[in-house]
Amino acid sequence: MFLNLEDAGEISLERLSTGFSELDRAFRGGIVPGQVILLSGEPGIGKSTIALQIAERFAERGLVVYVSGEESPQQLKLRADRLLLKRKKDILLTLENDIDEIISSLQNKRVSFMVVDSIQTVFSSDLGSSPGSISQVKNVTMKTIDFAKKRGVPVLLVGHVTKEGEIAGPKLVEHMVDTVAYFEGDRRTGLRLLKITKNRFGPSDEVAVFELKENGFVQVENPSFTEGDADLPGNVLTCVFEGTKPFVVQIQALVSKNRTFSPKRVCKGVDVNRVMLLIAVISKYLKFPIETHDVYVNVVGGLRITDPAADLAIALSIVSSYLEVPLHNTAAVGEIGLDGRVRKVYNINRRLNSLKSSERIVVPPVEEEQKGIFGVRDLKEAVSVIGGEILGTPGID
Repeated sequence: MFLNLEDAGEISLERLSTGFSELDRAFRGGIVPGQVILLSGEPGIGKSTIALQIAERFAERGLVVYVSGEESPQQLKLRADRLLLKRKKDILLTLENDIDEIISSLQNKRVSFMVVDSIQTVFSSDLGSSPGSISQVKNVTMKTIDFAKKRGVPVLLVGHVTKEGEIAGPKLVEHMVDTVAYFEGDRRTGLRLLKITKNRFGPSDEVAVFELKENGFVQVENPSFTEGDADLPGNVLTCVFEGTKPFVVQIQALVSKNRTFSPKRVCKGVDVNRVMLLIAVISKYLKFPIETHDVYVNVVGGLRITDPAADLAIALSIVSSYLEVPLHNTAAVGEIGLDGRVRKVYNINRRLNSLKSSERIVVPPVEEEQKGIFGVRDLKEAVSVIGGEILGTPGID
C-alpha cells in the first residue's frame, strides 16, 4: 500500500514539560507523546537521578512506570527520599526484565511516562540469547518503540557507555530511537551537560546544563566553565557554542621541556589532533620550538568542545605557558588556518557579549574596534597584541 505524501496527515506535536525549562529548551519545547529517548552516560554520572526527577514531573499527569533492571526497590526509594520526591505513590516500580511481560501488564493501565533502566538488562522471551546481546537489545528496543507509538507514551531508555564513550551494545539503537542524549561532565565540579545529538522532533546539537546538588539536579541557565585563575600563565578564556547556547570556558595549557625523544601531547576536553595542528602552526609562523616540548591542554570544568572558534584561545594559552607570561584576564575567539590566518566565526556578537567582563578580547578582523576588543588578521598579529613582554621575545618580528 502506498500513500501520497500530501495525504499522510499531520502528527500531534503536543509538548510535555520535563520539569526543567533548560531541558525543555534543548528538546525544543518538551517531550512529544510517544517519543522514545535514549539517555546514555558513564556510570555514576547521574542518569538514574535525572530520570527519577523527570518521572516526578510526569507523575503529575498520571501513572509512571519505572523498569529497574539494576537497582532494588529499596535503593530507588532511598534515592527518591534524598531527592525529596512528593509523588512516589504515582511511580510504579517493577523488577520484571521480560519486555513482553512488562508490556502485557500495562495494557489496562493509563501510563503517562515509562523509564527503562537500563536497556541492556531487559530481554525478550522470544529469543534465547542473554540480556545485553545485540539481538536482545535490538528486539527490546523495537517492542518498546511499538508500545510507545501505539499508546502515545513517552519512554526514556537508559543506556551504558563504553570506556571510549560510545553507547554499549549495537549502534543500531541510536538509529531506531527518536532522540539520543548524552550525559557528561566532570564529577569534581558537579556540573553536567546533557547533549542532544539526535532529535526527530527538533534540531539536534542542543545542550542543557545541570548542577548536581544534595537534593538532585538543578538547571544552570548561564554556565561558566572557569576557575577564576585566568591571570596565571597558560590561561585564556574563550566562548564556544554548543547548539544555540554560548559557553564561557577557560583553556589551560602547560608547555614543559621534553626529557625524551618523543614529546607528549595530552589533551582533555579538546581534540588532540587539533592541538597538534595548532602546535605546527605556532612552530612555523612564530618560530617557537613548541614541537620539541611536551604540551598539555585542558578545558576547565570537564566540558568537551569541538567549536573551531576556540583555536585562537588554545594557541595563545600554549604561547603564554611557553613564555611563562600571564595574559591577565584575556579572552580570544577565532579559528586558525594552516596558513596562520585567523578566520571569522559565526555569532561573534553573542560571543563578545558573553566575554564582556574580560579586560582584553582578541578576535578576527572586525568592522569597528571597540575598547578592549582587538581585531587581528593572523596568529603573529594576535601574539603582538597580548603583551609588551612578548613583543621583545626572539622569534617575533
